[in-house]
Amino acid sequence: MKSDQPSIQMTRLLPLWLPLLLLTWSSVVMGFQVRLEEILNLKEYDGSLRPQMRQGPTLVNVSFIMDTLLIVDSMQVLEISGDLLQEWEDPNLLFPGSSGGIITSVGLSGTTGSKIQDQIWRPDLTAAHNINPRGSIPHSDFLRITRDGRMSYNQRVHYTIPCIMELYSYPLGVHTCTLKLNSLGYDSSELQPSWYGDTAVEFANLMITHGYELTEVKTSAKTVVTAHKPKRQLRVEMELQAYGGWEVKHTVIPMIATVTTAYFSFFINIRGACVRVILGMMSLMTAAIFHESTYRSVPHASYTMAIEVFTGTCLSFIFIATVESVVVDVLSHLPVKGRRSAPSSHTSFVLQPDLTEERVGMRGNVAALWLDRCFRVLYPASFIAFNAVYWVLYN
Repeated sequence: MKSDQPSIQMTRLLPLWLPLLLLTWSSVVMGFQVRLEEILNLKEYDGSLRPQMRQGPTLVNVSFIMDTLLIVDSMQVLEISGDLLQEWEDPNLLFPGSSGGIITSVGLSGTTGSKIQDQIWRPDLTAAHNINPRGSIPHSDFLRITRDGRMSYNQRVHYTIPCIMELYSYPLGVHTCTLKLNSLGYDSSELQPSWYGDTAVEFANLMITHGYELTEVKTSAKTVVTAHKPKRQLRVEMELQAYGGWEVKHTVIPMIATVTTAYFSFFINIRGACVRVILGMMSLMTAAIFHESTYRSVPHASYTMAIEVFTGTCLSFIFIATVESVVVDVLSHLPVKGRRSAPSSHTSFVLQPDLTEERVGMRGNVAALWLDRCFRVLYPASFIAFNAVYWVLYN
């Protein structure tokens, strides 16, 4: 019982200690914040003035690490996500460091140090022609300040830019899309961004839309004139190789199978005209459905694309097979236009077949059979020749 008395007393005193602990913790935090502002000397710092404004333009080294690349074919839009790193020097933020050199740099994240970040000058690089102007994602940036005034600003960015693709060889082909970064308000005499070395853009761990591959990235910088002001613009040219595996599986193979199904109608007896026509019409409707479903996800273009040539030719082959079945049926039922032979006096009471009428009917059947045999050879030969020429030119 005696051993339990100290624990009971501690429990009773806990409500009295808790406010004291909270007060001590808050004072430590506030003291650190005041200490940080004193280290950076923000009371005498003006964040509206760019660094080294009396010595010429502010030089900013830029690097970009891409980690996500989304291509939207139907809208011809490119969505890019990654980390934009900017480095510059600000002599107004020099600090001597602590005793022993323990504090050599200060890091400010977007969640805990946003108030201090808002007091510090930062570059205003943005993406030109940004469709969804989100730019940097809120509370996802980090600013590091070293005691010699070197600034390193890392932003988590998301850009949505238009990418006019060359769709002549769609769904295959190579597309070139360009990301353009420039200052929003500063001209080239005030801000000079430049790529940080030859490997300023990294994409080693890039996640890209299925069916595409980023084969090459080129960086460049040039001066452009916008709103009568020259601005330094950084460019990233991305070469995208498209692989149409999905379209081949869901368009090319079904269309070839439908054309082959229509070819079977040439082997059905000419007397089964109804079956032949139904088979041709079903093949034509199936091909039209595949054709329509394909173009729901195909970008709109004013010129003829390769996929349009293929699906249109397949529809033409199936339509020709259906028309051939109708022509064969007409030939096999040609009306008799031959002259009837006069009845013989010796056989006037005997019913005999009209040989002239039978010959005319036989001629129609022979023509129908001959047309079928021709199409049995010409139809597949023409389709194979078309595919050979198409895929050779396509690739």
